[in-house]
Amino acid sequence: METNNFSIEFYPPKTAEGADKLRIARGKLAALNPKYFSVTFGAGGSTQQGTLDTVLEIVAEGHAAAPH
Repeated sequence: METNNFSIEFYPPKTAEGADKLRIARGKLAALNPKYFSVTFGAGGSTQQGTLDTVLEIVAEGHAAAPH
């Protein structure tokens, strides 16, 4: 049995347009069946709310996700 043992990392979007583009990209990348998606907090935790929002959206779509 083949197991995908990799994750895909995202940086949280800063604009509504960026969020839409990320949703499209994430939909395409989900077809690769990664173990989980991760979303960075940025330098010094500069994107904490955007990271949380993105992780919660990914989880709501039914995928495993982790902030870091």
